[in-house]
Amino acid sequence: MLEIRLATIKDLPSIQQLEKRNGEPTNEDLRVLFEVDNPNEKCRFFVAEENGKVVGYSRMHFYRWNNSAYVITVLVDARNRRKGIGTRLLEAMEDFAQKGKSRVMTFDAASDNMPALQLCLKSGFKICGYNDKIYRNGKTAIYLAKEL
Repeated sequence: MLEIRLATIKDLPSIQQLEKRNGEPTNEDLRVLFEVDNPNEKCRFFVAEENGKVVGYSRMHFYRWNNSAYVITVLVDARNRRKGIGTRLLEAMEDFAQKGKSRVMTFDAASDNMPALQLCLKSGFKICGYNDKIYRNGKTAIYLAKEL
């Protein structure tokens, strides 16, 4: 049975293992994001757990200055993709953002990341811009937004 829940610091090793296993290691110190207490920006992680094992996770930042939620990551283990787990993680983040009074959710993905773009588009996000300077590899970031 799949369960989507807010992650805790105890989930960090499983999140890091998931990233490593799927070739997506971050250059960030994720531990700090669990521990920081900033009244102007909050970070929340969500995990998708199946039979006690983390098979996906997502991360979202909430910005007080403009009441927005920014999706940073949605990662599902390669062996568990195409089962709706990414959609469920996105739905959990949207529900959490609405309860927190966010007025919009935003997301960006590389223009060649079709799975991420398809996930957002089918979830009601609309393309709202691009940035051809953000990625070091020269790829273009597509920005998407969804009003809540």
